[in-house]
Formats: sequence, C-alpha cells, structure tokens
Amino acid sequence: MNWFTKLFRKAATRLFTFAPSWLRYAFSEISPEKLVKEGYKKNSAVSACATTLQLTFPEPPLLVGYEDEGRFVPDYKHALMKLLQQPNPDMGMAEFLQFAITYNPIGGNCYVHKIRNDGGRVIALYPYSDLNVEPIRGIDTSEGFVRAYEYDPGDGRKTIIPKDDIIHWKWMIDPEFPWKGIGAIALCAKDVDKDSEATSYVYALLKNNAVPPLVVNLEEDDDSTQEEIDAMGAKWIQKHSKGQPAFISAGMKVTQLGYDLNKLAGETLADVPETRIAANFHVPPSVAGLNVGVKRSDYGDTAARKAFTEQTLMALWRSFASEMYNGLKDEFNLPPNYTLKFDVRDVGALQELKKDQRVSVNELWKSGLITRAEAKRELSIKPLPGDDVYYVSLATEFVDAGGNGAVERDSTVSGQRSTVGSQRKGSAVSRQLLSIRNQTAKRMTGAVDAYFSQLADRVIERAKSDSTTKVTKGHEGKSDLPSVDDLMDAGDRKQLADLVKRFYIEVIELSWDLWNVALGVEIAFDLGDPAVTRALKLATKHIQEIDDEIRENLKKALQYASEHGWGIDELVRGDATQPGLRDILVDENYARTVARAELGSAQNAATAERYKDAGVTKVEILDGGAEDSAPACDLANGMIWTLELFERNSLQHPNCSRAAAPYFGDAEAATSWAYPFGTRG
Repeated sequence: MNWFTKLFRKAATRLFTFAPSWLRYAFSEISPEKLVKEGYKKNSAVSACATTLQLTFPEPPLLVGYEDEGRFVPDYKHALMKLLQQPNPDMGMAEFLQFAITYNPIGGNCYVHKIRNDGGRVIALYPYSDLNVEPIRGIDTSEGFVRAYEYDPGDGRKTIIPKDDIIHWKWMIDPEFPWKGIGAIALCAKDVDKDSEATSYVYALLKNNAVPPLVVNLEEDDDSTQEEIDAMGAKWIQKHSKGQPAFISAGMKVTQLGYDLNKLAGETLADVPETRIAANFHVPPSVAGLNVGVKRSDYGDTAARKAFTEQTLMALWRSFASEMYNGLKDEFNLPPNYTLKFDVRDVGALQELKKDQRVSVNELWKSGLITRAEAKRELSIKPLPGDDVYYVSLATEFVDAGGNGAVERDSTVSGQRSTVGSQRKGSAVSRQLLSIRNQTAKRMTGAVDAYFSQLADRVIERAKSDSTTKVTKGHEGKSDLPSVDDLMDAGDRKQLADLVKRFYIEVIELSWDLWNVALGVEIAFDLGDPAVTRALKLATKHIQEIDDEIRENLKKALQYASEHGWGIDELVRGDATQPGLRDILVDENYARTVARAELGSAQNAATAERYKDAGVTKVEILDGGAEDSAPACDLANGMIWTLELFERNSLQHPNCSRAAAPYFGDAEAATSWAYPFGTRG
C-alpha cells in the first residue's frame, strides 16, 4: 500500500462501494481466448490493424528525464532508464512495447508485472494479457478500483499479485466494469463476426463452386438412378478436378442454384465491417492496408499517416508513459520534476508538424508577442542568459523583457549625428554585414591571388612565344617586344569577370537574411532581384577598370623595356627600377585590396537597393576603426545619411569598411558629404 492510499484512508470520512460486495470479478461476455482465436488470429482486418499498431507504437523510445525551463532533458544514467532499455532478460524496449500494444487493444488490458529482488527493488518488468491476469475489484474507495490481481498460468494454480506490483494500462474504459478495460475487438464484436462470416461465405462459394458450371439434360427414356447420376458426377470431377454438373430429366426447367460474386456484392459486404473495425482500433483503413482504404488511396497517404500519428499514437504514447510513471515513480524515488516521456523528435510523420510549429513560433517571436527565451522553450531549446528579450528589428534594438515592451528612440544631438543609443542600434546590423564581408574577403583574396599568379604564367609564356620573337636591327641577340594585346586576351578578362561576379553573388546571398531581419520582411534570395542585378552591373564596370589598370602597368613595363633596349628575358626579370612581369601581376596586397574593395562595393550597392525597395530613406553609417581607416571614415561613423548620399559614397577608399543600417528615428539626415572617394580627409 503506497503513501497516497494511506493518506486517502486517513482523510476519508465515508467510503463508497463500486459494486455489490459479492461481485469479485468482471467476466466479459466474450472470453479472452475467443478474442485472440476468433478475432486477432482469424480475422484479417483485426490482425491488420493490430499489426499496424505493433509496428508503429515502438518507434520512439520511452525515456526518463526532467523538465528544465520548458524542455524535456533525458537522464540516460538514471537507474530507471537502464531498466526501460531492457525491461527483462528476454526482451528489449521495442519488443516490450510491442507486447504492450498487442495485449492492450485485443483484450483491453496490459498488465506490467514488477519483479522484485529480495530487497524489494524492482529489477524487471514483464507484460501480461487478459489470458493470464484478472483484476480483483476493490470493495470500496479505501482499496480503489482494484484490490489485487489474480494470475493464472493455465495449470489451475492461481496466484494473487499485490496491487502495487502491477501497472495496469487500459485500452478504453468499460463503464460497466471501471476496474477493467475493454478492447477494440469487443467494442466491434458483431462487425468482426460479420466480416469473418462474409469471408467464410465467399471462401466456401469459391471452394465448393456453389453454381454448377454446366447442366446435363437426360433423354426422355433415360431412367438413370441416383446412384448412377452420382457416379457420373464423380467421374466428371475426377477428370476435370472440380465443379460437378447438374443432371436434370427431360422437360425440367433449370434456374440458377446459387449467387455469383457480382450479385453477392462481396466488396461492399466487406467494406462496412472493415471500416468499423479500423475505427475501433483508431487506425485509418489506408494505413492498415484494408481494402476499403486501398480503394481510396493513392499509396501516398501522407495525411492519413499524419492523422494516425497525431490522433492515435501520440495519445497512446502519452497514456502509456503516464501509467508507467505512476507505477514506477515511488519505486525509484523520482524527484517532482522527473517524468517519463516518449522521444518523438525523430518520428517521421511528425516532422511536418514540427516544421509548422517552428514557423508559428518564429512568427510569434518576430511579431514581438513573445521573448526569444519563450520561443526557445516552445521549441524545447534551452534559453541562454541573453535570450530574455523581445524582437523588434535589428535596425532598432532588443528591448529588455523586464520593461513595458515599448521601443524607445533617443533624441538627436546636433543636426546630423545620432545618440549613443541609436548608434548601438545601427551597429547591430552594420557590424554583422561587415563581418560577412570580411569573411568572404579572405576567400576572395586567395582566389584573386591565384588568378594573378596564373595570369603571370600565361603572360610570361606568351612573351617568350616564338610567334612574338623577332631580331631587331642593330640589336643582335635582342628580341622585338610584344604588345599588350599579345600578352593578354579576352579569355583573361572573362576569367576575371567570372571570379569577381561569383564573389559578388556570394557576399550578397550571405547578407540576404540579415537584410530580411533588419527590414522585418521575408524575401527569398533571387538572382533576378534588383539588388543583385544592380550590383552585377557595377561589377562589369569595375572589372573593366581592373583590366585597364593591368594593361596600363604592362604598357609601362613594355615602354621602359623598349627605352632601355631590353629583350624578353630582361622584361620578364626586371631590375631595381622596373619590376618584371611576374612582380607586376602578383602582389598579395593588391589582391587583398581588390577583394575588399569589390566586396564592399557589391554589398553596399545591394544594401542600398534592398533598403530602397523596403521604403527606407535614412541610414546610419558604421565606419572607422579598421587598420586602414581614414579621418573621413571616423568622421562618418555614427552619422545619419540619406539613402541617396550613401549610394553616392558607399566607400571612402579601396580598403574601406563602411556599412549602413536602416534608420527609423527622428534625427535629421545629412544630404551631402565633402569627402569624395579617395579623399582621406
């Protein structure tokens, strides 16, 4: 007797009985043996539904754990967890769950016997069915619905099992006998019988060939005896396997002697009981593979499987976990925050439901109705110390949940510069944009450096080519110098264009979701978006400028070589005054500058276009503080500019780290800037 029962006895002032004192057992109209033999083993619709439950119920493992800030945390080292993983020496958790879900809907009850060692500690769990166990009802509320359980192994030697040693899990409550459950088969017994009889009838019809295949008309003077007719029929069957013909005398009229399958409407006859059987097992006919479900199935049945999981399996998981917890919590002294729960995270049919939940929670978070910590708890994620904030927009700031939830904007200082609080708001966006740009620049620097190294190899090879080598009069042993067009061709420029555009697209795509968050919108990345096309148009212009710069440097080298009477070897090698061809083209600092300048131009051009499309008219500038920052950069840092001014002055110099965040405050925006590109201030 547990502590709750003792406490209840002390508190009770009046005891109520559940049934007459002489009624000790609750015998069903249908015996457990008949439910198994005539229902589960003989009826295909019943076995299909039962098998479906057996295959799906054990999918998630049953875990012991504790609740921590709205999420369930499994405790894999707990002693009860070890018992659940192997309930007894004969079976693991999955098989144990299969036994439970087999016994429960068939007989209406599953009895889990707690096996104890000499010290009284539970060391094993065994599942029993109604074939072996019968509840002995309690006399009154002091004993509860059940006083004890009687175990019958089938040999007549019955054993009484104490109530505390059995965990009783019911399929459905039987109002007539509330201390015992009622199974799915008993609830639809007539439909099971109807389905079985219909199946047997059709089987007999086919087996016995109830309609004679042919009729033999006897002659008028043929007075064959019945024995002779039977002998002729037997010879026919012996020769043609089956289907005895009918023998009629002359002048007799022949009518159909039995039903054919069309008139019998066999499918319709089976559909009604199949539907009712599936309904009592709470298994959709299409999921169980029943004929009535397959006829209406496209073999996808995603909705049916999802409904089966959500409406049937989840209810069964919750019910079974609750009964197991109630029967084991005192045995293992579980703390108040501990519980038993099925781990449904990997259940396939629930993945769409989890996705819908994530979308729903994300919408609540973005709408500012819940904090980030509350959103994480809804998704069973442990909140971090900084998560107790509301979302408004990265263009403003996070608002402490301890306040009133209002977004306060600071007043301005001077005509153009925002306050410290507003700077903090804008930097949330700007710094993340700059971080994306810097990370991408590292990859692009390596790619640009590799491009120039390969270009140098090609240029030197072309310079030494026999097709560009001639002996110059008066300079025996010297070579006629090639032109810039001999050293570089359209393929070089295309390769550069492909490289630059690839990184333009990469930095824009990486920045896309950040712009979405900053603007409070959900726009999918698209190469055809104006923000992308505008940046790529700018890339075409910059590629031409880089190509022109390379050609100009090569032209100067060729001119110097010509003035000093150099041949190809001197041109390639260079001297202290004039770098050689490789030194002109390969410069790590130049590659870094190209990467940072191009990515800054691409990101800021797309930034301006995204803000413009969202109706933003003012931006807050984040600039300065980088290694190569200019005084003009430091001056611009924290200022509020019009979007048009930012478009015209997106960078101050090639290595500039300027970025911008949307600004929705009341500060007056600057409309002009006195320091054009290249002016350091």
